[in-house]
Amino acid sequence: MKQGFSRRLMVCGSLVVFGFCMLGVKLSIIQIRDRDHLVAYAERQLRRTLVVRPRRGDVVDARGRPLAVSINAPSLFANATVVADPWSASLVLKEILGGSAEDYFEKLNGRRSYVWLKRKINPDQQRKIEKLGIDGLGFVTESRRFYPKRELASSLVGFVGVDDAGMYGVEQSYQEHMGGRVGRIRIQRDAKGRSVHPESNVLVPARPGADVRLTIDEVLQHIVEKELSAQVRRVGARRAIGVMVEPHSGRILALASVPGFNPNTYQLYGASLWKEPAIQEFYEPGSTFKIVTAAAYLDAGESLSKKYFAENGSYRYGRGRHTLRDHKKYGWLTAEEVIVKSSNIGAFKMARDIGRHQLHFMANRFGFGRKTGIRFPGEARGVLRAPEKWSRTSLAAVAIGQEVAATPLQMVMAVAAVANGGRMPRPVLHDSIERNGKETLPAQRQEFRRVLSRRVAERLGVLMRKVVAEGTGRKAEVPGYGAAGKTGTAQKTLPGQRGYSRSKFIMSFVGFAPYENPRFALIVIFDEGTAPGGAWGGTVAAPVWRRIAWQALRYMRVPPKGVRVLQVADSRPPARVRASLENGSRTMGEKILNAARQVRRYLHGDRAQAASWNSVR
Repeated sequence: MKQGFSRRLMVCGSLVVFGFCMLGVKLSIIQIRDRDHLVAYAERQLRRTLVVRPRRGDVVDARGRPLAVSINAPSLFANATVVADPWSASLVLKEILGGSAEDYFEKLNGRRSYVWLKRKINPDQQRKIEKLGIDGLGFVTESRRFYPKRELASSLVGFVGVDDAGMYGVEQSYQEHMGGRVGRIRIQRDAKGRSVHPESNVLVPARPGADVRLTIDEVLQHIVEKELSAQVRRVGARRAIGVMVEPHSGRILALASVPGFNPNTYQLYGASLWKEPAIQEFYEPGSTFKIVTAAAYLDAGESLSKKYFAENGSYRYGRGRHTLRDHKKYGWLTAEEVIVKSSNIGAFKMARDIGRHQLHFMANRFGFGRKTGIRFPGEARGVLRAPEKWSRTSLAAVAIGQEVAATPLQMVMAVAAVANGGRMPRPVLHDSIERNGKETLPAQRQEFRRVLSRRVAERLGVLMRKVVAEGTGRKAEVPGYGAAGKTGTAQKTLPGQRGYSRSKFIMSFVGFAPYENPRFALIVIFDEGTAPGGAWGGTVAAPVWRRIAWQALRYMRVPPKGVRVLQVADSRPPARVRASLENGSRTMGEKILNAARQVRRYLHGDRAQAASWNSVR
């Protein structure tokens, strides 16, 4: 029995010795073979390399006024392995940050040593969380995008996502310049998961992004948006678009669409508002396209004095299956009168004389059917089919701006070419790209393309001037300056069907001012709506064009025709005149000032207020 007990004791002792031997071997393996792996694991628990987003470059207007800037904002992260009570912490975070307690709990209840809880919170929220003293929570300062002008130029400027990457508009197209270069820092934590001196562990410094200076002028942009918005409310339009361009350089001075959205809270709006319709969408231009028809007609050597019978307002063509109508019952018209009075029947007969190939050639030369080359994401090409693909009725349709589609930018650039003597500039959206006050990329080189001879451009300009002075564009006239342009009223296509609506229209006016020395070309477009005079480009769009043009010319300090601008040190009235005005006496100085006010009102186009001019003696 003793022998059996001794054997069992020996076996047990051997097992114990063997176990210690195995433990020693394992410890040796850990010490020797797994040492580096375990040391690295321990360091990962206490240290972590973080990507630091650089400060994004600003977007400013042509005069340096901010449209998009970056401000510092704290972002909250957690070391889930250190947080003692994930559910209690989740409930508190919900009260301070909003959101779902379940979402916070899912992140805090895991085993990840670094997890974002909410990025780019406000400083007040940061202070409240820091007062709680929850172990395992920490903050990293990031850059947050802010749009100080809110809706102004919103679809043009665009916005960024949570990682500061541009998603729409200028923010997207200039991402490579504004985005900068990411940096890396090493964060060391104490036993409670709190970061210790992250600023002293910079591995790669972040390089801030460059600032983009646009050609847009904030004041002109505001004028365009203000007038478009007011008219949208007056006529009940769905939306409106406006583009202003400098014809001699191609610089975009204003590019607007209303309604807009607030990029600071872009998530609250529909994605359709994020797009820039002036560049990314196209429409059938209607009668504004008669500018192209007239250009093709003149380029073919035809005479504007040639007469056409306008069929008293109704003309059947295409073997009698289709009817072309005018807005008035015209008889015989010269080619000039066809454009001035905007006769559809006359425009078709003019196009018939020159043929489809000449009309397509001119439209193609103006750039319809292809991109303008502006630096902007998602630019639309528009639609211009090859003449071989035209049907028997296509010539009549294209001549009056149907079966062809253009972006508002394409249409205004075509008019800019007329204003520039037949040379079409390439549209330019940025003046410079700067980092730390130094120019890293200059403005796009000015490029011009000859689309019309100077003689044809001048004759076309005269024709457009008569549209405003005598024809359908009278309400676009700018007193003291003169304007040239063309009205457009296009039937909207029926969605999902062939044919056009009889009650819904796109109304537009495109032109340039002043007539003799153009400072800008401008297009305004209204989608649906109606005015007291009817749903026409001349009644809905032309008056808005005039108001925008007048304010823009004043802002540009362009004097009216025949008025000299005197430079004076002090524009105030002399002291004697001021004293007489204060005393209420009607002196000669007061009479002179009153007369000057009446002249100014007359030049502003308000003849009613100027009616008392003759009473000033």
